[in-house]
Amino acid sequence: MSFELRGQVAYGFAALVTTAVYVAWLAIQLDSTPAADVDYTSALFRAIVASIVIHAIGRSIVRGRGPRAELTDQRDKEIGRRADALAFYAFSIFALGPMVLAIREADAFWIANALFLAYALAAVFGVGARVVLDRRGL
Repeated sequence: MSFELRGQVAYGFAALVTTAVYVAWLAIQLDSTPAADVDYTSALFRAIVASIVIHAIGRSIVRGRGPRAELTDQRDKEIGRRADALAFYAFSIFALGPMVLAIREADAFWIANALFLAYALAAVFGVGARVVLDRRGL
């Protein structure tokens, strides 16, 4: 597994774990509190910061292992370009949900959480696309 792919797997892991923890916390809150009364902003901010920190730690662990001479080659760049394009298309599709909520004038709670979920799904999809492209040999 290339350095670039290991770094992206760390990114996908961070997005997946922090989103799962945030969604679980949110489900617990919604079980006993109406959506309009849930103070989600600080928890959402902490989830985003935790994702960044976990990714940075994972990336530094990856950087500390293996050879450092040639971290990225042309094949990795091409895989990254294609996977980023696929992730962009996925996010564009997933972002339709928050857009529809905004058009229907839903509460900011639902729009913000749907947008966060769209981001997280696109991130995980992008990492999955990168792994598939890497395994298939581009």
